[in-house]
Amino acid sequence: MYQLLIVLLLLNASVFTWNAVLSPDAQEVRPALIEPTIPALELRQDVDDVVYSSATAGTQSSCYSIGPYNSEKAAKLVADKVRAFGLDAAIRKKSRMQTLNFFVYIPPSPDYAQAEQTAQDIAKNDVRDVQIITQGPYQNAISLGSFTNLNKAKRHAEYIRYLGYDAQYTEQQASLDVFWVDYDEPFGSNAPVQAWSVAVDLTSEVQRIPRACR
Repeated sequence: MYQLLIVLLLLNASVFTWNAVLSPDAQEVRPALIEPTIPALELRQDVDDVVYSSATAGTQSSCYSIGPYNSEKAAKLVADKVRAFGLDAAIRKKSRMQTLNFFVYIPPSPDYAQAEQTAQDIAKNDVRDVQIITQGPYQNAISLGSFTNLNKAKRHAEYIRYLGYDAQYTEQQASLDVFWVDYDEPFGSNAPVQAWSVAVDLTSEVQRIPRACR
């Protein structure tokens, strides 16, 4: 049995040697990788980047807006990532009213002397931050503090009314510029724009909403 295995191994080695070296086919010259009559391919450096846009593409797509961003810099960073992914993106600025605080006050008195008397009486009840407004539309009104939380402003006004004074509260607002990123996305591309947004800006509370494609 051992001698038979030796013979089989020798036969296999002989067949391999014949096919690889001694066979007439093995002596043929292999064709060149590049034919002399065919020019070699060259990498072009002057080709513009291809950017997908629903306005020029024939495939179906979805269009979205993501924002609002509190700064134009954050919106630009997100838009750059969208364009690097091969999608068309544009930045759009909008103005909106932002709540600054909730102002608790007692309406203006007929004169400063009466306002001062009321302020002194309220302060006797251990109410802090009692101030008389001396100019502007709230002249001779009594300021009782500003709150960033509406519920706290309501509770404070209710306590002052419990003391017997006509406390009111109002929302103070200011105009704020915010920025949105509009982009076109073909079906199935699944660009992780929201993940990019979180990585770029944690301060803005953004959302992605569908929009009509242009």
